[in-house]
Amino acid sequence: MTNDLIAIVDHRCSLNIQKQLLNYVGEVFPFRSEGITYESISSHPDIFLYQDEQHLIVAPNAPQELFELLDRNNISYKIGHSVIGALLSDSCFYNCVSTTDAFFHKEGFTDPMIQSLNKEKRFIVLPQSYTRCSMLPLSDHAIITSDAGIHKVLQREQISSFLFSPEEIRIAIHRNGFLGGTCGISNGKIFFLGNPLRHKDGRGLCQFIEAAGLEVISLSDETLYDGGGIFFLHQ
Repeated sequence: MTNDLIAIVDHRCSLNIQKQLLNYVGEVFPFRSEGITYESISSHPDIFLYQDEQHLIVAPNAPQELFELLDRNNISYKIGHSVIGALLSDSCFYNCVSTTDAFFHKEGFTDPMIQSLNKEKRFIVLPQSYTRCSMLPLSDHAIITSDAGIHKVLQREQISSFLFSPEEIRIAIHRNGFLGGTCGISNGKIFFLGNPLRHKDGRGLCQFIEAAGLEVISLSDETLYDGGGIFFLHQ
């Protein structure tokens, strides 16, 4: 267990998942919001947070409990410019992804502060504005995704990509969730909200991840749950 590590997860994750996470972190923070955006993503941290190796950007109208958590643990962050709302067009500002030399998002949907922080990187334009929901880089050269459009762009950019079917990924209200929302990376491990091996593409996914040098950790034996990712923060 890493006592200085905090995991932020959708409060609707099973108690078993939250309990298992405590074997690896010092604190689990069950994230929730009310009356800000639509129900299926209201408790998804990747709607309100952008994180890369150097920065943590938080939506200005994120729940007060989140700001209290960050301040209480002396976690450095900046407040973005864009307010999260209830439409697709105003709920994607922070749902983007970066690697060492590339930035990934749908053009026109990014918070200006995040754009500025990544202005020196190659901007890879994607067809999906819910980018962090849909994909997760394992390294600068390997990415997992459940979006066929993203997979096609990554192939064109000569970035190794594994396409995982979104079928049977659970999410509140909707039929299927997204792969990026089921997982997060910390200390050489990728943690899943559920067990990817319960999915028909699970074995191939795990092999791809292990080839990239990461260890797969299933936090329960449930089918995968899209909870807006797992965000790991160091105190």
